Amino acid sequence: MHHLLAFASVAVGFTLSAAVQSNLSVFDFPEYPPPLTPPPNQTIADSVATLPADQTGHNPALAHVRVHVDTGKFGPPVELVHAYFDFWPTGVAVNSEGRIFTSFPRGNETFTLAEANTATTEVPFPDQETNTPPAFVDPSNPGSSIVTDKFILVQSVIVDGLDRIWALDVGRPRVNGSTLLAATPGGPKLVGFHANGTRFTTITFPTSVVAADSSLNDVRIDLRGDGFAYLPDSSPQRPGIVVVNLRTGVSWRHLDNHPSVITQVDLISFHNGVPTYVHPPIAPFAVTPFNRFAVDGVALSSDGAFFYFAPLSARRLFRIPTSFLKVQPSAINPNAILLANQAVQDLGDVGSHLNGLESDDQGFIYLTAPEHNAINRFNPNTGMIEPFVRNPFIQWPDTLAVASLKSGGNFLYFTCNQLWLSPDYQNGTDLRTKPYAMYRVPIEGGKANQL
Repeated sequence: MHHLLAFASVAVGFTLSAAVQSNLSVFDFPEYPPPLTPPPNQTIADSVATLPADQTGHNPALAHVRVHVDTGKFGPPVELVHAYFDFWPTGVAVNSEGRIFTSFPRGNETFTLAEANTATTEVPFPDQETNTPPAFVDPSNPGSSIVTDKFILVQSVIVDGLDRIWALDVGRPRVNGSTLLAATPGGPKLVGFHANGTRFTTITFPTSVVAADSSLNDVRIDLRGDGFAYLPDSSPQRPGIVVVNLRTGVSWRHLDNHPSVITQVDLISFHNGVPTYVHPPIAPFAVTPFNRFAVDGVALSSDGAFFYFAPLSARRLFRIPTSFLKVQPSAINPNAILLANQAVQDLGDVGSHLNGLESDDQGFIYLTAPEHNAINRFNPNTGMIEPFVRNPFIQWPDTLAVASLKSGGNFLYFTCNQLWLSPDYQNGTDLRTKPYAMYRVPIEGGKANQL
C-alpha cells in the first residue's frame, strides 16, 4: 500500500510538471545574461532616420519607419582655419601667438615653406630668397639635386617648446609630377629659425645617415639635455629612424628595415568607402596595392620617454623608449642596434593607416585615420584607441600640431589635402578639389613643450 501511494504521488507530480511545461514556449529562455554597463562611445556616430519615398518603394507602411544610420561625425566642433587655393599642404605648425606655418611638397611651386598671412593666402617664410634655390637639377649629374642652403622641398615644419620654427628639407625636388631626384649630401637639412625669421642652425647629414634615395618625412624635437631630433626615413628602399644630437649636430640611424618601419606590401586602403589602389603615371604603369610609404607619422610622449611611429602603408602603431634611440651605434656601443631593435613595442592594429601623429601634455597620442575621415587617440594608460573627432570633410588628415595659444585655448590643428586623389595615385589625373583645408578642434590638454 505504501509503495502504491508513492507511485501515485510521483504520477501526480509528473502530471503537474507536464502541465506547467505545456504552457511554456520552446523559445522561452533568456538569450543573453542580464545586461551590464555597455562600453563607452559605441553609438556616438549613430542615429535613426526615415528614408525618402523613392527608397521605400513609395510604400506608405514604410514611410515613417526610422532605420539605424551612421551620421558620419562625432567629437568636438571642427573649425575651418585656412583654405589653400594655390599649393597643396602637408605640414602645419602653430606658435603660441597663433602664427600658422605650413609646408608644400615642391614641384614647380614658387615656395615650399610659408606663413599664412590671411585665411586664404600664404607668403614665403622666412622670405622668398630662402625659398629660391639657384637650380633644382645638378647639371653635372642630371639625376641628382643640388647642394644649397636654400630650400629645395620642405616636407615638415614644427614649432618647438621655445616657440622656434624648425623646417625639414628633404633635399629632393619633384620632377614631372612624381619622380624625386636623388639627394646630394648637403641638400637634405634640418633648419631652425627664430620667430623673426633669423636662422639659428642648419644641420646636414652624411650619406651614411641620409642616402641619395632617403626620404625624410617628419621631425620631432626634444630640448631636454643635449637636445635630440627624431626623423623618420619613409623611403621603402631604406626605412628607418634618423636621430640627431642637436648640440653636436651628429646624426645616426636606428631600426633600419625593422618590421615596425616597413610597408605592408598588400595593403588596400579605403577612402570614402572606396578601395584605393596605386595607379602610377610612370612606367611600368603597373597597378599596385597602397604600399608606397614606410615609417611616416611620428610623435614624442610628453615626458620624452617614448617615441611613437607608424608606417603610412600599414595599420599598426609602434613605440620605442627614446633611451635606446639616443645611443649612437659605434665601437663604443656595438650592441646599440640590436638593443634598439629588441626594444620596439607593437601597440597593435589601429583600424586605419596613419599619416600624422601628435602628443599633448596629458599623455594622449593623436592618430590620423584617413580611412575613416577621423582623428583618434591612443591612451597609454589603458592601451586603447579612443575616438576623438570624425567628420565627412576631414578628407585625408595629413599633419597634426598641438598649440596652446596665449590668447587662450588649446587646439589640435591639421591639414587635409585629399592625397589619395592626387595624380601620383590616379594615373596622372588630379581628382582633388580646391581649396585644400586646415582645420582645428579644441582639446583638453596643451602643447607638450619637451623642455
